[in-house]
Amino acid sequence: MVALKVSDDLGRMIQDEAKTRGLSVEEYLKPMVQREKTVAARQKIEQEQKWWLGQPLTERARYEGECVAVHNQVLVDHDKDKAKLYQRIRSRYGKIPVLIMPAEGPQEIHIFSPRISH
Repeated sequence: MVALKVSDDLGRMIQDEAKTRGLSVEEYLKPMVQREKTVAARQKIEQEQKWWLGQPLTERARYEGECVAVHNQVLVDHDKDKAKLYQRIRSRYGKIPVLIMPAEGPQEIHIFSPRISH
């Protein structure tokens, strides 16, 4: 077990809120921390994508037909085989969020849905 030091006020707030919800402090905090990690990862991926799509077309065109991996606003790898690229990135970076996408940018998906008219 790891002990964390927090102010008395924060400690009481956490304990009171957990108790109000009928949860242990750990049960109360764990989902909150996981949510924050998820939000931070999504923000990082969005920033990486914005950076990549902001690169000159001539640079992005060099990787046409491939997927690229971007980490900390640096192109760190690329491959025509997305699965192989993903495996290399996971082995190199573990669970750290790294953008992997087609070099050309997000691909559009068209969904055709029947309309019901009366």
